[in-house]
Amino acid sequence: MTDEQTTKTETKRDRVRRLLIDPLTEHGFRKPGDVVAERHAKFLVDLADGMAYLSDAQLEQLREVLKFRGEGKDKRGWPRMATIMPLAEALAPRPLEEIPVIASWFGSARGPQALEEGTLVAEFEFLTKFKRPPLRDGDWMQVRQRAAEHDHEKRVRSDRQRRGVASADDLQWLAWHEKMEARAMALLPEGTA
Repeated sequence: MTDEQTTKTETKRDRVRRLLIDPLTEHGFRKPGDVVAERHAKFLVDLADGMAYLSDAQLEQLREVLKFRGEGKDKRGWPRMATIMPLAEALAPRPLEEIPVIASWFGSARGPQALEEGTLVAEFEFLTKFKRPPLRDGDWMQVRQRAAEHDHEKRVRSDRQRRGVASADDLQWLAWHEKMEARAMALLPEGTA
């Protein structure tokens, strides 16, 4: 290796290219015939950016899965993002904090309102599960019901902890709830608490 190669730090995009894009291109994946070159180049950049949250091992797993997902008559065209994203999500769900639409949900007026209503953790849990905000009446009903369950569980388990009779399950649930609450609180606008 040259000095230039050893001193250059690898970006997240470069890492995805090295572990996913380049090996699949060498495997035979090519630009689909119905896609112009500029659009395909943008797809590869978006793919590198979108998969940057995966670990090296997860990128290698995704590469092995994608080898059998080629598109076109000869199955050598790059799969669409709509094919790749769910496979990546199945390997490792993307952290909510990295999804702009979801981060902006709590960063808007809705975050402080959820905190005030006591639905913050339940809404965060909904967003984690569905990767979208609760918009329909049924969604809100589910969030409110889950918030009530969380409130009850927190009061009962905290009381057990206070009295010194909490089980390992109680302590684990309280730690999980505290972690979820902290993650949601971190998305709230500055000065909210």
